[in-house]
Amino acid sequence: MEINFTDSDLKFRDEVRAFLKDEYPSHVKHKQDNGIELSKQDMIDFHKSVSAKGWMGYNWPVEYGGTGWSATQLYLFNKENLVWLGAHHY
Repeated sequence: MEINFTDSDLKFRDEVRAFLKDEYPSHVKHKQDNGIELSKQDMIDFHKSVSAKGWMGYNWPVEYGGTGWSATQLYLFNKENLVWLGAHHY
């Protein structure tokens, strides 16, 4: 099967990548990369960064504050997060 993403899909993917690179809390990423247990504050910091982007309820229905992302956007968001976290076997 061949999957071709649209230009808008690729733009969204690039936006996710930029978020992970520039806005994801570096101290949380450091702990995740090194197998260090996350604290409650680390989780709060992570959720604040996602919330500030407007992506907190990305999988929620729009009427409850969700993003309204398409299935392709959900796929790209989850895939890029897994790659960012070093989980290359997805």
